[in-house]
Amino acid sequence: MKAAYPVIALVFVVSLSGCGFFESDDKQLLEQTWLAKDQQLKEVIEQIRAQGVDAVAASAQVGSLSACVAQELSEDPFADLMQVEGALVESAKVSELLAGIESFMEQEFSLDQVSSLLQKGADAAAYARTLIDQQGLEQALGSLQQMAQAGKEYAGEDLGGHFKQILSACKQQGDNT
Repeated sequence: MKAAYPVIALVFVVSLSGCGFFESDDKQLLEQTWLAKDQQLKEVIEQIRAQGVDAVAASAQVGSLSACVAQELSEDPFADLMQVEGALVESAKVSELLAGIESFMEQEFSLDQVSSLLQKGADAAAYARTLIDQQGLEQALGSLQQMAQAGKEYAGEDLGGHFKQILSACKQQGDNT
C-alpha cells in the first residue's frame, strides 16, 4: 500500500492543477510581458510549447531563430521544463527547483500535508505535472534524475535566466547574420 501513496498524491495534485488550482498567474503574466517585447521570440516559444522541440528543430528553416533555439534546447538538460508557462521568469535556482520537483514526486501523501503542499508546492507541481503529462511517472522520474546529473554546472543559475541566456544568444546570432 505504501507504494501507492506517491501515485495517489500525484494523481490528486495533477487533478487539482488540471482544475486550475495551481495556477502561477504572476509568473505567466511576467513571462507574457517579457515575450511581448519581442514578437519573434514569442512565436518561437509558442511553437516549441505547441509542437515540441524536436518537431520545431525538424521543420525550422536553417539559420532561423526557431532553428537556433530548438537546436540549443535539444542539447539542454532542462528543455522539458521549458514547456511550463512561466519558466522563462522562474527565479528558483536549478538545483533547488530540481530538488523540489523530485521531493514532490516522491513524497508520501497524507491529508495533513495537503495544505503545506498546496502552499509550497505550486511551482514544483506545475513542473512535475508537465513532466508526468509528457512522459508518464516512471519516465518523468528518470528524466528528472538525468537533468540533475547533466545540469550540475547550472545548479547555481536560476532557470529563467538560463533559458533567457539561450534565447538572447540565438537572437544575437540572428541579428549578426
